[in-house]
Amino acid sequence: MKFYGYRKDNDSDTPEVLTEVTLVASPTALRQLADFLLHTAKLIEEHGSRFGHEHFAPQGRDQPAFIVAREE
Repeated sequence: MKFYGYRKDNDSDTPEVLTEVTLVASPTALRQLADFLLHTAKLIEEHGSRFGHEHFAPQGRDQPAFIVAREE
């Protein structure tokens, strides 16, 4: 597992490797994310190397994007 991300103040096209991620969320949002992760795991198993990535739909424009990609 690897974490990648963009800093809010950086316009780079290439994500940076992150050594730590802190998630601040409500219990409801955590359950939604858990459901998304389980669903995405099933998609990766079903589609294998054809799976590209999946986006967790943010709850508002000020929310960060959360994307899951298949491990190589």
